[in-house]
Amino acid sequence: MKRAENLKESFRYAFSGLRYAFVTQRNLRLHFFTAAFVMTLGWILNLPKREFIVVLAAIMVVMVAEMLNTAVEAVVDLASPEIHPLAQTAKDVAAGAVLLAAIGAALLGLWVFVPRLPSFGEEFMVRWNNERGVTILLLLVLVGILLMVIWLPRTWHGHPTSQDH
Repeated sequence: MKRAENLKESFRYAFSGLRYAFVTQRNLRLHFFTAAFVMTLGWILNLPKREFIVVLAAIMVVMVAEMLNTAVEAVVDLASPEIHPLAQTAKDVAAGAVLLAAIGAALLGLWVFVPRLPSFGEEFMVRWNNERGVTILLLLVLVGILLMVIWLPRTWHGHPTSQDH
């Protein structure tokens, strides 16, 4: 492992980390699909800008927590290849942080979206009639992300893969 010598290399390493986590961590892929779905739903329901930003912030907290969990698991596996109670505790606490972030995001999502769901059909038709191209594009993006969630891990061999814990 070498240190990044410039900003371009730093970004390359960061994107490599994102790619590794996306490909090897099923839960991150599921969070990513859920995030795309929720953002599309927010667009269809025409969420006010402040609520859209809060939903986006909650999504980012969950994804960052999931990636930090992946990093903790990798470091623990490196430092303690054998099963050790403290290693298990570190992994469990990191996973618990992800769970807590996801529960918070889900509760926030319920608070924001449930009151608006009865108008979904009407709002969807407004978007369909006024912005059909964008609506189709967003639906295709969702399908594409879902396909990546399902098939990408079977086709990528850039790093040794790990199992979700």
